Amino acid sequence: MSRTFVSAALLILLSTPALAQVRGEGVFERSDVDKDGNVTREEFIAARGDHFAKLDRNSDGYIDSSDVPERLAKRRQLKGGNDAMGAQFDADGDKKVSKEEFVNGPTKLFDRADANKDNVLDSTELAAAKEAAKAAGDNWRNRKRQ
Repeated sequence: MSRTFVSAALLILLSTPALAQVRGEGVFERSDVDKDGNVTREEFIAARGDHFAKLDRNSDGYIDSSDVPERLAKRRQLKGGNDAMGAQFDADGDKKVSKEEFVNGPTKLFDRADANKDNVLDSTELAAAKEAAKAAGDNWRNRKRQ
């Protein structure tokens, strides 16, 4: 297996809030540990550490091709794959993502949602991110049906 599969998993799990939701609770909601209705950059990064264990399906301390569900790997291989996400998180180029690389990696999802760039997602920014996630999910489902 190749980096393509790691990229596919990370892309799907992290690139849009709609696809990053687990059991109805979105990535930002999980990040708001103090439940004050705001998500700071620090909370978001700390939540990544907790989320890493879910992505590291074989519990070997890395996210790599062995953690990608077979169905996703096959589908991604047929479509040609994309190494962009794997390259962003795999800082040392070893074709696997350590917890440190994952936690300290790019925060594009947070950055897109932080409209005023104050490192805090307030209720307005969270609502806008949720709406964008819904739209992205709707677009994805519509494309899948075609």
